[in-house]
Amino acid sequence: MFTLWAADMWTVNDFPSYAMVSGWSTKGYMACPVCKEDVTSGWHGGKVCYLGHRRWLPWDHEWREKYKEFNGNTERRLRPREWSGDEILERLNRLDFAPFGKTVSRTRPSTHMNWTPKPMFFELPYWLKLKPRHNLDVMHVEKNVFDTLVGTILDIEGKTKDTIKARLNLERMGIRRGLWMNRDSDKARRDLAFFSMKPNDKEEFLKFVSSVKFPDGYASNIARCVNVGGGKFTGLKSHDCHVFMQHLLPMGIRYLLPEDVVKPIMLLSRFFSQLTAKTLRKTDMFQLRHDIVQVLCKFEMIFPLAFFTSMMHVMLHLPEEALLAGPVNYRWMYPIEMYIILIACVCIIITGLLSVECI
Repeated sequence: MFTLWAADMWTVNDFPSYAMVSGWSTKGYMACPVCKEDVTSGWHGGKVCYLGHRRWLPWDHEWREKYKEFNGNTERRLRPREWSGDEILERLNRLDFAPFGKTVSRTRPSTHMNWTPKPMFFELPYWLKLKPRHNLDVMHVEKNVFDTLVGTILDIEGKTKDTIKARLNLERMGIRRGLWMNRDSDKARRDLAFFSMKPNDKEEFLKFVSSVKFPDGYASNIARCVNVGGGKFTGLKSHDCHVFMQHLLPMGIRYLLPEDVVKPIMLLSRFFSQLTAKTLRKTDMFQLRHDIVQVLCKFEMIFPLAFFTSMMHVMLHLPEEALLAGPVNYRWMYPIEMYIILIACVCIIITGLLSVECI
């Protein structure tokens, strides 16, 4: 007989669940749980967008002074500061949260910002000293970034961020004149942007993807998810997007898009490839921390502002977490979701057997 003690090192969850366990809502204008209220956000193209990635550049970087290529303003702010566990607990203790219950109003006062009810994890005496306490799930981040990027460069209806609202927003701000609506007399039309594939190139890209074969067990049959006639993908799973982002995308777009668009996308593919490696080096993580800032700043000069969802922004914080917590394959949702699927299959089989015995 002995007493067994266990410690909770951190939580692993998707982005919506992050809000429940961290005490900070991941929706609205302050959705980033790391930057908190110091995040740069705004309403662009009919949605909340997260910009201001030049804040992570060196103080004397030339991109800080450019404004027409970005959001119309120069950038002189420093990067957001980090919050310690003691500061978070002090802030939570000073706020008055409503009790749990279905009949209780959930409207938060403005003083609460995005703080939700205090998480029970703070009852652990060591929770304040842990760093990090919660993990940004790389699996879901990569999946959402892939959907946003591929949907935009392929100009897939319903998936692209290059919409009419996004174009009108740029025109209203007086920036990116090349992406404004083309007006003829009393009509306006949205021409194909320079960062989107032409119809012939799009068909060639989809045919290339449908022709790729992978070894057994490495990836699923991605060719079944390609709709060449419809010009889109259907049924891509998280791991399919993982393989697509790191291997197929940089090869497929190399000669189909302008060089200024291809280079940051290839750098993004390398970012995820190195980040998800089984062995990480500190020097590589420092380089990735530099590279992802460059990628996001280049994307701000290429894509409309509506392109920058919360998932695009949180990529900035992934190298920092890797420096603190180590390889990603111990901190993402792949094994957890596979376990959930396995349990669901077992339950279905048991239910089926019980039904047969009852009959």
